[in-house]
Formats: sequence, structure tokens, C-alpha cells
Amino acid sequence: MQATDQPPVYNEYPTELPAGFPIGGKNTTPLVNVTELQAHLRLLGAFSKLKYDVQQQEEGVAATSKDTAWVVFVNRAVERFFKWASASWDHHVPGFDERLVPPLDVVMVWHTYLLNPRTFLEDSRRMSTTYCSNLTKIHDMPLTLISSLIDGQSLDPLPPSTERQDIFERVTGLSWPLPLITEGSDCLSVPCPFCRTVNHLVRWIADGGLGYAQASFKHRCESCNKQFTKPNMGMRRFVDEVSMRRSGQRVFFPETLLDPPSGTVNEKGADQFVEKAFKMLDIQWNVLHPLFGKDPVAEADALGTALNFDYEVLSDQMHLGVRPMHRVDRAHRMPRIQRLSVAYSFPGLASIDLVGAVLRQASFIVKMDELGWTRPGRFDLASDSAPLVRSIARYHAFLDLMSVQVGIICVPTLDIDLAWHTHQLKGNAYRGDTLQYVKRYPNHDDNIDPMALSTAYDITAKAWKARYGVPYSVCGCVPDPDSESRISRFASKISSGLKKRDESPASKTLVNNRPDLVSTEDDEADCSHPSEHNINYGDPTHSDAKLKKEHREVKTAKCVASAKKGASRDPWRGLQAERNEKRKKDGHKEAFADPYYGYDSTEVTAMAWQARAERVGQEAGALAVVQVVQGVEEVVVVVAVAADAAGTNGRGIWAMETEYLRPHKLMTVSEEERPQRWVRS
Repeated sequence: MQATDQPPVYNEYPTELPAGFPIGGKNTTPLVNVTELQAHLRLLGAFSKLKYDVQQQEEGVAATSKDTAWVVFVNRAVERFFKWASASWDHHVPGFDERLVPPLDVVMVWHTYLLNPRTFLEDSRRMSTTYCSNLTKIHDMPLTLISSLIDGQSLDPLPPSTERQDIFERVTGLSWPLPLITEGSDCLSVPCPFCRTVNHLVRWIADGGLGYAQASFKHRCESCNKQFTKPNMGMRRFVDEVSMRRSGQRVFFPETLLDPPSGTVNEKGADQFVEKAFKMLDIQWNVLHPLFGKDPVAEADALGTALNFDYEVLSDQMHLGVRPMHRVDRAHRMPRIQRLSVAYSFPGLASIDLVGAVLRQASFIVKMDELGWTRPGRFDLASDSAPLVRSIARYHAFLDLMSVQVGIICVPTLDIDLAWHTHQLKGNAYRGDTLQYVKRYPNHDDNIDPMALSTAYDITAKAWKARYGVPYSVCGCVPDPDSESRISRFASKISSGLKKRDESPASKTLVNNRPDLVSTEDDEADCSHPSEHNINYGDPTHSDAKLKKEHREVKTAKCVASAKKGASRDPWRGLQAERNEKRKKDGHKEAFADPYYGYDSTEVTAMAWQARAERVGQEAGALAVVQVVQGVEEVVVVVAVAADAAGTNGRGIWAMETEYLRPHKLMTVSEEERPQRWVRS
């Protein structure tokens, strides 16, 4: 059915969905509904409550660092997800019903995994393993079922049935509840990537930040005595998959199976890409040739040793295969090859770092909390459902815009992102719907440079207003650019006899012809704020981050001034300018202008001290070093300045600061007094 050219006519804010929406020249019934959004919001509220409970513990890691406690908990949840997703279910329950729904922490990881739709689909088809087979069974998250297992008032999980708990514990070997508290003595079992011996005494947290759930994880194998890291473990997965493929098993590597533009499965294209990318690897180590009776484990070991179990070396070799006449430049990687190699830079069974993805997703949940949308009872009454109905309508308009904005990243607002995420959780339907109406399978990249994202957002906002006649966002961020050229405005002046402009406030002349797509109510403004959880600022203390922030602020100021001046011509821009000035006083942050967005307090403190260390080092003519020491009892940021250049007669100056920004204290220590983990680099 062809879409109608005329937009629907509304007399007030709609509280019910229409029968259909136009997308790309076709009409479709709603791809998501209000009930599904309500279920999703309850689930997000439960995740938020879970995080709160973890951080409120007075024992273990949480006693000294709330942020670290959550990071450790997420690490443990990801390990539990892998055990659950690689277990055998079929002989317990045919199909998938309530009895197979795992604990909330595992659901949280599953939820985030599905919000990376291309990665999830590819991982489900890369190999013929139990894990991949199970992913096909959980490609559709039963949102309403799972939300029914959460208390609607407390947002705590309801006690599981005996059968549900028994199945989970039997197939995984894990207890149903994941302890909210992690002690320094808690361990997990991890195989050594070098000798494959399982190490049973690997701690989640350790002095110097060396625990498995910490950024600087290192462990000395209890058998071969070699020290290994998470990237080493990821590369073990790569060399094992190469041997599996050489043994005749069906194996496709990450970032190869799906056609990049459309996201459709292309096995022939995958083989062609691998033959090209692995050319140098094959010349040296026969990675594209059958084993012919050779020991697959020994061959994997030899390949890993040759690559130093380092994904950067793997990337170098693939670049040489694709561009043999070009010098390897690690600062300018080919994106697809780099994504392939990075997929082996962390342990686990997924081609995405699920720990990092869950932590990034938390920033979106915070925004939903701030909107009040996860509050129990918020949308129980049909009369209160207008924001969710509008969220769904805007999402369909977003897909319609995406269908004509080929080659451009369309950046969602918070309300659109909620509906988009809800659609992505319906994995198979999301893939079929988007291929049918948008002609491609959109991923939801959560690792984008802020300048690229802000530029893409500006393009999205401009295209939205041109297509639908109303602004994309009215939250108080940057107003839309002036849609009229100077020449057309001058011509308009001439034709009207150079009449004086009407400078009356925008709110008096504004008429909202699309209440399904935009609200002028102040208390609904924030939901149209740009969604930023997929942003990657890199180092927010770097001068580039400061320049990007200043660039965005200058652009906003110019747009506000222009919008105020031209309010009579475009009252929507006038409203945006008024909101910008009013809400800035209320603490509203300009989108894409906060380089610390998404960082927790420990990281922000460390970055601030890193910047200070660099300044002190430059002034002293010395190398300044910063390190975050995350122990069981405290989290300390240490700034060290080389003693000789600092002029302290052989005694270094150390500044120490706890994560809660207490006033720092200077200590003078001799070389022998320094802890070994603080040795100057």
C-alpha cells in the first residue's frame, strides 16, 4: 500500500496509535506498541534498581568504590551470560518459555547484546556451536513475559519458580542469584591462552587494578608461569577458530558475514574478504589451507606465538594482505579490518565487548530515569500515554527519514531511541521490517566520535524539519538552522514593501500542526534531547575534546541569536531559542558538548589528575605518570613526577587523591619507599 502524501490531522496530543505509518513509500502497521514500550521501561527500571542495590552495599568493593562495584558486577554478569547461552537447553524445555528466562543480571547482558543487532545476528551464524545455535533461539526477547516477572512497584525480580531456578542452576552450574557483594578473595576459573591450563585462582579484584574485572588485568599462569591479559585470551579464540576452519568446520570471522551496506548475509562475500585479508597470514602460516592431519591445537599454538597473541599484530598482517604496497600505519586503519581484529581483543564468546557495552548502555537508562519514564505507574493510565504514542510515531518517522537519507547516520532523540531499542529487541522482526521498509539492516553503533555524531545529528534535524515541517528537538539544545536563504529573505522584504517585522514572542504565533511528532509542553521537552549514549569522546582531557566542546557551544550561541532574530518568520526556532536560554539557567547541558558524558566519577578523577600530571611534567621538564590503583580497600589516583627533573634531590613528589576528590596531600618518598606497582615508567 502506498503512503498518503498528507499528514494525519490531530486536534490534540494523540493517546492512541493510528492503524498505520508511512515508511519509505509504503504503509505499515505499528512495528512496536505502547505495551511493549511499557514493558521495556519496567525492565530498564529493574536494571537501574539492580545497579542501585549493588552500589549501596557496605561490604566488599562497594565499601570503597561504588563505581568499581558496578563494573565488577557487570563483569560477573557477562561471564554468567556466556555460561547460560552456551548450555544445552533442549532436553529441559522445547522452545523458549518462562522456565528458561534467566536471572535479571543475565537478562541485562542479553538485552545489551540484542541492541547490537548486526553483531548478534552474525554471532548466531558464524559457527555451528551450541552457543551460536542458542543465540538463534533468543534472538527475540519476550519483553512482556520478562516484565511480568518483575514487581511493578519495587522493580525487584519476583521469586523464580522452583523449576525455573532449577533449570538455570542445572545447565550452568551456577547459583541463581549473583551476589551483590564481591570480596577480594572471590575468584573465577580462566584458561591460560598460552598453555590452555585452567587457572582456578584468578581474582575478580586485585591490588594494582590487576583483577579480572579491572582494566589492567594480568595473571601469571599457575602452570606455564607466563603472564597473560584479556587481549591474549581474545587472540586464543582467534587462533582456535582458524584451526576449526582448517579442520573443515563451518567458521566465519566477525565483520565478514554481513554485507556492510545492507546487513544481509553474504557467505560468498565473506569468503572472498577473508581470502584477501588473510593473504599474508596464509603465505606464512597456511591459515587458508586444510590441516591435512596436522594437530589443530599445535597449529593454533604456533599461529598464536607467531602473532604474539596480539590483535594489533593480527591487524598489521591483514592490512599487509589487503594493501601489500602500503606501509602499515596503526593510526589510520581500514575500519572493517580493524573491527575484525578488535573483535579478538577481549575474552568471551561474543564479537563485542559486552562488559563495555552494558556499561555504556547504563547512560541511556539514567536518561530514562531522569525523564521519570521508569517510575512505577508513570504510564498506567491511558490518558498519560501521549509521550509513548508520540515516541512510537516519531520512531516510524525516523525510519521513514532513514529510508531516504541513504549513506547518512541518522541520530535519534531519547524518545525515538527508546522505541528503536524496543524494536531491536524483537530481533527477527526488526531485521525483516528494516530490510523491507528501509532497504538495509541498521546497526546501532555505540562508539562514535562526538564531532561525527553532532554533525550527523544536525543533518538529521535539518532533514526532519524539511520533511515533516516541525523541529526534531525542542529540549533547549541548539536551534534548527535558518531554513531560508538570505536572498529569499531579501526578496520577501521587497515584495512586502519592507514592512517592519513582527517581533512578538514566538509562543504567541506558533501553531503545532503535528502534535503526533512534537510537543510544546515544557514538561515533555527533555524526551526530545539527542541520544548520546553511543558517543565516544576518547580522552576528555585532551585538547581536541576541549576544542570540540567549544566548537559546539559557539555554534549553539550563533543559532540561538539567529533564531531569536528570526522568530517571527519561524516561530519554532523562536521557541527553541527561548527554551535554550531558559533551560541553560536550569542546568540543561548542550548535547555533544560534555566530554565527560558517560564516564563514572573514578574515571573523571583519573583523567583530571592525568591532565594535571602532564602540566606538572611539562613545567618540570619531566615525564609525568598517572595511575589508578584500584585495591580492595581504596581507589587512589597517583601522579608521579620524575625526581631528578623536579629538583627534589633524588626524592620524588607524589600527589595522591581519592576518587571522591578530597583535598590532595603531597608526600615525599624515596625510591625504596615506593610500592612496586608505582615504579616510574
